[in-house]
Amino acid sequence: MKSFIKLSVLTVALAAIMFAGCKDDEKDPVVPKFSPDIVSVAEGSSTTATITAGTEPFQVQSALSSVATATVDGNTITVTGVAEGAVNIIVTGGDGGTANLAVSVSKKPANAPTLTPNAVDVEEGFTATVEISGGTAPFTAVSGNTGIATVAVSGTTVTVTGVSGGTAIVTVKGSDDGEATFAAIVNDEQIFFGDNKKQLGNGMKSFSIRKSHTIRRGVYTMCGWIYVEDGATLTIEAGTVIKCTDDSYDGRTAATGSSLIIMRGAKIMAEGTVDAPIVFTSAKPKGERQATDWGGIIICGKAKNNQGTMTIEGGVEADHGGDNDDDNSGVMRYCRLEFGGYPYALDNEINGLTLGSVGRGTTLEYIQVSYCGDDSFEWFGGSVNCKYLVAYHGWDDDFDTDNGYSGKMQFLLSVRDPKIADQSNSNGFESDNNSGGTTQEPFTTAVFSNVTIIGPMGQDPDFNNYDILYNSPPVTPYITGYNWGSTTDASFPIRTGIYQAAMQIRRNSRMSCFNSVFTGFPLGIMLSNDGRGDTQGAAANGDLKVKNVFFAGMGRTGADADKKDPTAWGGDISANYFKQPALNNTEFAPADPTSHESIVASINELKLNQFQSKKLPLAIKTLNGKQSADNDPTANWGPTAGSPLLGAADFSDALLNDPFFTSTTYVGAFASDSDADNWMKGWTNFDPQNTDY
Repeated sequence: MKSFIKLSVLTVALAAIMFAGCKDDEKDPVVPKFSPDIVSVAEGSSTTATITAGTEPFQVQSALSSVATATVDGNTITVTGVAEGAVNIIVTGGDGGTANLAVSVSKKPANAPTLTPNAVDVEEGFTATVEISGGTAPFTAVSGNTGIATVAVSGTTVTVTGVSGGTAIVTVKGSDDGEATFAAIVNDEQIFFGDNKKQLGNGMKSFSIRKSHTIRRGVYTMCGWIYVEDGATLTIEAGTVIKCTDDSYDGRTAATGSSLIIMRGAKIMAEGTVDAPIVFTSAKPKGERQATDWGGIIICGKAKNNQGTMTIEGGVEADHGGDNDDDNSGVMRYCRLEFGGYPYALDNEINGLTLGSVGRGTTLEYIQVSYCGDDSFEWFGGSVNCKYLVAYHGWDDDFDTDNGYSGKMQFLLSVRDPKIADQSNSNGFESDNNSGGTTQEPFTTAVFSNVTIIGPMGQDPDFNNYDILYNSPPVTPYITGYNWGSTTDASFPIRTGIYQAAMQIRRNSRMSCFNSVFTGFPLGIMLSNDGRGDTQGAAANGDLKVKNVFFAGMGRTGADADKKDPTAWGGDISANYFKQPALNNTEFAPADPTSHESIVASINELKLNQFQSKKLPLAIKTLNGKQSADNDPTANWGPTAGSPLLGAADFSDALLNDPFFTSTTYVGAFASDSDADNWMKGWTNFDPQNTDY
């Protein structure tokens, strides 16, 4: 019995020892650890944490999935923020070990919208818009002062309505609270009048704009002389049409018409587009419009001229001139000026576009002046550079440079109407140093390249330049100006006359011209002294240059005397100058300069793709060889294949060594007659008489 008891005790003891040994072999679960041990994430964003300790495979679970969710891949935990708050992500290892990964979810960063523009000008009672980009829709907008401006939002457009003068800060906020602000500047200076507030100016002879304004896209009328004063900027939106009247409510502008005058220190910002040009035109109905229906645009700057402070032509009270050739008077781009120009007095006219001492900080390009009652473009001093200008059916000169103008010009077109010429004798170019032909500096040193000027000869077999001089009533001369003017009747604002020269350079001018083509004038070139300066000597000395230029269809290559009577033009100095071999000029002269057919044949040597006015029985080929009864928006005067103008350009002269000039291989304003090379396409209009505005 004792032996049994001992055996039992021994068995129990052994079992106890064995149990104790088995318990020592079991391991405790490993508690997971993380890097980082606290995770920060924004709403809608994700981030990761790495499990640095614990037993795979791991499982994760968010304690509050409305704040954050989590997934695990191997030892990488991806946490996604759902809503602002704090939550634990429970991580469990394969051995049952658990730990909490602390997560802090912050509010999603606000996505601030971008506003264009960030400041907007608006007139009292008018509206303007600001566009929203970026941000998180839907948007709200709040005016900081509804007594100045109110606002409304539709989609991504904020519409601002001016209430009274002042500045209101408008806050635009997205649905995520991202916000941005813009200034709504309401002008308390009234510039629009009439029941519908579409009349620029109060209707009196003179009206001053002293603060900056924006003319929103639309159709307006302009009444009187509108002066934009020093320090003010007048901005005109693309696509705007301004119909200009020929009188005012007080009846005192009937002799001059409405005009827009940009004073020294002021700016015009008229930036149209190819598809939405800015148009200044006659206020009359279509079919009744004519030259002199209004004045024009006058810009006065602070650049140099050779007379000091000058008063601009046209009877307006505006001075120009200074010593800052970099002066900036603003921008005119893709603009049309139609049926303007008015002689305030003899040799004192409002031109289509008059530029007084305008500096080269100003941008002038893609501008068309049509049916102007005086010069289409005229520069009185200044240094502004210009490109892509069109003068169409003007009355007097196309491009007139005076008083020390020193700018550069490239890609210009003029097309003359044989029925329209001025009493002072109409020219393509007219250039003076000043009216007295003195040596006052700076000299007029305008440099032209790539110009095409189509004169009156060769367009109509009935053209007669001289019967106006030698026939008296009741004989009706050929050049009638469509009865918009008169040869003798002083009641007409403009007088008809005759054509003279493609290029008239006189009175000590140092103007130069390169890589250009001229057709169909009584004279090709006139270098005139006439007791006022030595232009001919300047040409002989190389102070002015006419180089690499083509003439075709001229009555004469040149003449020397600036006289109204063609029988007194005489002299061969100008012609001999043009023909100097070193100048590399070319002339296609008609076999018989009195024969229309001969003139046409010589012009057609140039192989231009010409389009002409529907008014005349024309002989020169029109666009693609077709006669057109209507305005053709694809009209161009580019050279066709095989034209001698192609490959004929030369930019080696030092005067063309300037970054302003685009080096071309072709002579004239166009590289070819293709649409791609027609820089006029889309924004010009060659039939403004019949256009609905």
